[in-house]
Order: sequence, then C-alpha cells, then structure tokens
Amino acid sequence: MIKKYFLPTLALTFILTACSNDKAKSDKLIEANKAHLESVAIHENVESGLHVMKKLAETKQDSLRLQKLDSLQDLIELWEEGMIEVPGFEHEHHHEKGEHHSHKPASQMTDESMLEYQLNAKAAIEALQKDLKTI
Repeated sequence: MIKKYFLPTLALTFILTACSNDKAKSDKLIEANKAHLESVAIHENVESGLHVMKKLAETKQDSLRLQKLDSLQDLIELWEEGMIEVPGFEHEHHHEKGEHHSHKPASQMTDESMLEYQLNAKAAIEALQKDLKTI
C-alpha cells in the first residue's frame, strides 16, 4: 500500500518544490534567465555553423573567408568569456563532446541590471549570428 502512493507523493513533492522556488524569484530574474537560455541556444547554433563553414572554407582553400571566420571565432570567444549566469537558476545547457566552459557567477546586481545584462548579451550573440550569415 505504501508503494502505491510513494511515487505519486514523491512526484507531487518535487513539483511543489520546483514551483515554489520559481515564485520566490522576481519576474525580472525569470525573464533574465529566459534571455540567458535563448542566448546559449543561439550560441550553440553559431558555434556549429561556424565549425561547418570553417571546414568548407578549408576544403575550398578560401583563405579570405577562413580569415573572416577566425576573426568571428575570436569575437565569439570574447562573448563566452563575458557570459554570466542568472543567480538562482540551474546551469541548463549542453556542450559538444568533451567541450565545457564555465560561467562566471553574477556580481551583485539588481534584478533589473541582470535583465539588462542578459538582454545585451543576447543582442550581442544575435549580432554575431548575423555576421556569420553574411560571411
């Protein structure tokens, strides 16, 4: 009888705990985390697109395109170095095989400042994505 109710009770406890944690976070932080996760997804697409384009440029021996792609890669790495996580949210993204990078913990920021930072970071990676498409 106990086994019959154990899993549903455990699931309900997990759901209630997860929901209560989100309610303690401000709307600004939740929006900041959403922007952060969107930035990470764009970054992953940019990195994979860059990798494909570099291989193609190498195959075609297109040194000018390869040079532009290398410069873009440098900018992407600078973007990565400046990335910070939104406090209170789990590290929720995937990496290529063997690849891992660390995120700096956020310095003391207001929720509004964190949102602005994440929106600016998203705009920056979107600009790099646009640059990749023009190469």
